[in-house]
Amino acid sequence: MAVNRRTFLGLGAAGAVAAVHAYGATAATASSLAPAAAPTQRFAIGVREYAWSRGSRRLTTRIFYPATGTPGGNPVVNAPIANGVFPICEFSHGLGGNPESYAPLVRPLAEAGFVVPAPVFPTTSSGTSGNIQDVYNGNQSMDVSQVITNTLALNTTAGSPFAGRLDTTTGVGVAGHSLGGMTTHGLLTAWPDSRIAAAVPFACVDMGNPSTTVKANVLFVHGDQDPVCQYSSARQAYGELPAPKAFLTHRGTGHDQYIWSGYNHTQTVATYVDWMRWSLYADTAARDRLRTDATSNTSTTTWEAVLTPLPTGPTVSLRSRANNQYVCAQNAGANPLIANRTAIGDWERFDLIDLGDKNVALKARVNGQYVCAENAGADALIANRTAVGPWETFQRVNNSDGTISLRAQANNLYVTAGNAGTDPLIAGRTTIGPSESFDLISG
Repeated sequence: MAVNRRTFLGLGAAGAVAAVHAYGATAATASSLAPAAAPTQRFAIGVREYAWSRGSRRLTTRIFYPATGTPGGNPVVNAPIANGVFPICEFSHGLGGNPESYAPLVRPLAEAGFVVPAPVFPTTSSGTSGNIQDVYNGNQSMDVSQVITNTLALNTTAGSPFAGRLDTTTGVGVAGHSLGGMTTHGLLTAWPDSRIAAAVPFACVDMGNPSTTVKANVLFVHGDQDPVCQYSSARQAYGELPAPKAFLTHRGTGHDQYIWSGYNHTQTVATYVDWMRWSLYADTAARDRLRTDATSNTSTTTWEAVLTPLPTGPTVSLRSRANNQYVCAQNAGANPLIANRTAIGDWERFDLIDLGDKNVALKARVNGQYVCAENAGADALIANRTAVGPWETFQRVNNSDGTISLRAQANNLYVTAGNAGTDPLIAGRTTIGPSESFDLISG
């Protein structure tokens, strides 16, 4: 990866929020156990506080959860938990925040049937010194893992109101904004937690290479004009992760407007909650609503998603009509693709992955990397990516003469073997001619 992940965030910038919401009164009466299922109703919210720690780090954690009572009010302290068995979805606040200030993202999860442990980080919450190095050194990601462990343990703790009420088999969700989003992404990369099945990093930066031990559905949410956590860094993080994954872009906005009650807030919350419903309740109807959630009643969002792991495809080679030479992932894939070989070997073989809607990806057999229209198509094609995003997606065009052409999603231009095939392949032509036409050879 070319981007330095540690240069994006300045002290005092990420996720500074203030408003605190009152909890309200204590309630009574207990509920009986019901089997876990995707709830169809909205719940009232309860909250309980736990004085946990990890070593010398105090981890005061407030757990918000579905409660008995009338939906729509403030969280009720120590309210009886609602009937059911509920999955866990942790939430990490941003710099200068706390669980209450992130009520617009915490409460909808609890109302939808999730148990939401929300730690108060000891050095980045409201009233603290704001030590952002506790994200870069992994402390906050490791704090979250401790909170997850402690929350899961409540399911078998005698006398706990959560005993027998937590889904401990599906995996857990994690989410967070800004510094909390970076904490969340850290759990998928540098400080992995294999229990995570779903993640939503809001306004994060790329915290490292994806871990092979975490198999999570990951939704990124970001404003493309974010002045604090660079949009390009989140895009890099998205490109590196395997499917299932999605990216909700709020166009023309910055760091946090879409979180609060204004700009695209409805789209943000609907997409985020349905992502968790699909991932942790196996709610396929929620999965099928995601695009509508993200794009309805707004003209300023972009939705991208690869919701199923990529299938394997047939092995093919490409022969350029510009010079009748085979396309090669030169230097075992370390150099750009070029049509300069007279015979087929490992460097000239690619897996052709069908992405649907006439789109394909090419994975070089020589290094197992996906072919990328580098730099949004401005640079030559090269097999250097571990996952498929827009730069690795090509529309397959079947030509009348039996050849195919490839149009890069990165810039909507056709891949060409320029200068009669002596130049590296690049997505640089608006029309199809011999230099943009390739014979597809199986095997």
